[in-house]
This record gives sequence, structure tokens and C-alpha cells, in this order.
Amino acid sequence: MLGKLTLAQVFCQPIVPISFVVSFSSLICFFFYCIKSGFTKTDKQISWILTFASSLVCTITSIPFFLLFWRSGWDMTQLGTDSNYHTALVCFFISYLILDLSLGSIYYRNRITLLTGWIHHPLYIGILIWLLRSKSSSFFSTNCLLELPTLVLALGSFREKWRCDILFASSFFLLRLVFHAYMIVALKQRHRLETLWLVAVIVFPLHLYWFYGIVTQQVKRYATHWPVFCKTTPAIITRRRPKHSFLDRICTV
Repeated sequence: MLGKLTLAQVFCQPIVPISFVVSFSSLICFFFYCIKSGFTKTDKQISWILTFASSLVCTITSIPFFLLFWRSGWDMTQLGTDSNYHTALVCFFISYLILDLSLGSIYYRNRITLLTGWIHHPLYIGILIWLLRSKSSSFFSTNCLLELPTLVLALGSFREKWRCDILFASSFFLLRLVFHAYMIVALKQRHRLETLWLVAVIVFPLHLYWFYGIVTQQVKRYATHWPVFCKTTPAIITRRRPKHSFLDRICTV
């Protein structure tokens, strides 16, 4: 097994400070551009700016690595390597997590929940730093395709006409439940990091909880169109949606 890097060794790599500077600068500029240009106006729209940028970059950049992983016959050795490209993407996502909490505390504090914000983000920062120390940042780059459902959700949060609940739910089911479940078994059997599968196990119940919420919300949403078949009472049909719906509270991985 490859030896672990110390934190000092991780941050002494030239690609790390460069990636952080570029990532922080780009995300901050994009955030304020969206606000100043009027593209985002509501509290909800502003809260999705950084998540949209992060999920877009992560989804696009992960595609070639995911295809290589698939074409290799799901060879786990490809998820235990390191390179400047993989390291840069990890630094980018860490930058997003930090900015989502810091800028979010100023511009959309009431939309940062305890679970999906104050617990989720520091937890993932810790996991990503561990991957950098373990020289396995390719694991993150390859699995960033799991950000596709978040990208779909972010687009729908900007404009109602861009919303596609079916695409979101189906991609969430395939990637964050089916593929994730497969990865738990594969990591335990074949990945060089012996405890990485436990990280996947810890995250999986959260995805199950989110998917249960997605299905429940969609049943209630479409039940309003078929009150006779669903035996929905008029009181339920006219009930207003909560200020922050379940989908609004789902963020990243």
C-alpha cells in the first residue's frame, strides 16, 4: 500500500494552492455575476448558484474518467491513483463546500440546514482531504458523475420551465442508489483503501432518505391532478407547499 502524505505534503504540492486560488476566484466571481446580472433574484435562486457551478463542473469533468472506469470492466485500480488533474478537482469541490457555508451564511442563511450544510460540508471536506493524503483523488473524480442529479435539480431551481422531476428522480435512483450500492461491494472487495467502503456505507442511508422524500413529494404533487383516483380531499388539493420543499433541501453528494 502507498504511504500516506502528511497535510504539509499535500498543501506543498504546487497544484494545490494554485487550484484553490483559481477555484475560489472563479466561484466568487460567478456568484456575484449571477446576482448583479439579475439572473438570480430570489433567496432560493441565489442559494443554488454555487451548487449549480459545482455540479456542472464536476459532472462534465467526471465523464471521461467514468467512461474509462466502465470500459476497464470496473477496474478498482483506477480509483486508487493520483494526478494533478484529480487533485485540482478535489480542491475545487473543497472550495465550493467552504464558500457555500461562508457566503451562504450571509446571503441565504435560512436555507443552510444542519444536516445538508453544517454537518454534510465539513464531513465531506474531511473525506476529501483524506483522499488527497491517501493519493486516491481519482476516486472522487470518477464518481463525480453522481453530481448529475444535483445539476438537474439546480437548473430547475433557477427556472420552473427547466424543472424535470422525472429526470432528477431517475438519475438519482440509478447513480446514488443502484451504482452506489454496487460500489460499496466493489470497494470492500477490491479497493486498496480498506476503509473506503465504510465511507460509502455511511453516506448510503442519507441517499435512501432523500429518495424516499423525492418519491413522497412526487406522489403528493401528482395526486393533486387525480383526486378521484388518489382519493385526495379538497383540503389537501388546495394546501400550499411548504416554504422550503424537500427537493430544495437536497444539495450535493
